Amino acid sequence: MSGVDLSLERLLFNLNTLAELGEEITSPKDFTRVVKSSLYMVMGTFSASKGIVFQYDQGDGLFTQIASKGLSDVRGAGLKIGKDAASAIIRNNKPVDLKSADPIIALLGPGREFLERLGARVLAFLIVKDELLGLIAISDKFSGEDYTLYDYQLLSVMGQHISFSLHSHTLLMRLMYRYNENKGLYENLRRIYYDTIHAFAAAIDAKDAYTKGHSHRVSSYSAAVAREMGWSADDIEGIRISGLLHDIGKIAVDKSIINKASPLTSNECKELNSHPVIGYEILSRIKFPWKGIPMMTRNHHEKVDGSGYPDRLKKHDIPMGARIMALVDAFDAMTTDRPYRPRLSFREAIDEVKDHYNRQFDPEVVRPFISVIRKEVLSEVENPTIVPLMHEHLDPVTLSRILEGFPH
Repeated sequence: MSGVDLSLERLLFNLNTLAELGEEITSPKDFTRVVKSSLYMVMGTFSASKGIVFQYDQGDGLFTQIASKGLSDVRGAGLKIGKDAASAIIRNNKPVDLKSADPIIALLGPGREFLERLGARVLAFLIVKDELLGLIAISDKFSGEDYTLYDYQLLSVMGQHISFSLHSHTLLMRLMYRYNENKGLYENLRRIYYDTIHAFAAAIDAKDAYTKGHSHRVSSYSAAVAREMGWSADDIEGIRISGLLHDIGKIAVDKSIINKASPLTSNECKELNSHPVIGYEILSRIKFPWKGIPMMTRNHHEKVDGSGYPDRLKKHDIPMGARIMALVDAFDAMTTDRPYRPRLSFREAIDEVKDHYNRQFDPEVVRPFISVIRKEVLSEVENPTIVPLMHEHLDPVTLSRILEGFPH
């Protein structure tokens, strides 16, 4: 075979290697695996027995090994250069012979002896957009032949391919760092936000000695019903928060009125019934990430027949979230002790719901509410919400008897 044929064959081989290298670098594989595969291709192209790839950290000027082949244990291996050296390397971006008198080699300082101990002969610095990202070092050829000008040019091209992969990975790592940093800040803010809301709920419930945990139960019941109705996760979270804050207006109501065991006077009724409007005024000034919270708070004492307060709204004029809370708020009030009466049993509470079906309570809400209870009793849900909080044992047979004749 002639020398021209050999040169052509080698050129085709190298072009094919470059194509494979480009394909490998742009593949969705693990970054470490991509770098290793790229190093193996470079070594195979030049028949080198040893090779190593370093990643450069601009902050501390340290090259840290990320892939190697043919070397003894080099985990944690690294070399350090100064900022002036990094700038000179970027300006004179080209592969260099470690045994040459090239000024770049002198800038490596003790790093030169370190690389020689590893068996390195040729270095190609990995640079993208005037940013030093790393270097690749390979040993002498198996054949003992010297590296030619063509070899240096080919190594430069292959180095650029690897540089782009390293650059993309570096950008991704920076983005991930920022993302994780911002995520941590967001989680902290979110935790503070929720802690503040729970603190408000605790402050509300603390005014009423008989209803400790009422806001949390209304919150949990509301979310369970909304989930049964097919609400989105975001809207469910909104009604959960609204449930915690639905009685926030009671902060402005005299504690003696809230805890009064005897019938309220007309003025006391008026003050107590003002709490939805006061709550609305407080919450409408807050920019919640969920929609409808102020109006759910304002309208959670409305009735579908228009006899509720404060706006005497009828059925579809009442936000669906407020209709849900109107039911679960009343249900929790019925099934817990109050200053003016002991708690009702589940049967008695359901009878009250029956009696006020389609007058105080919306059938569109009652049906999914009953459905949640039925599923919880039949153990068809993983995390039951309503039944465990009622402190009353319910079995399927008893539940069926209680629900007999319930409107559909």
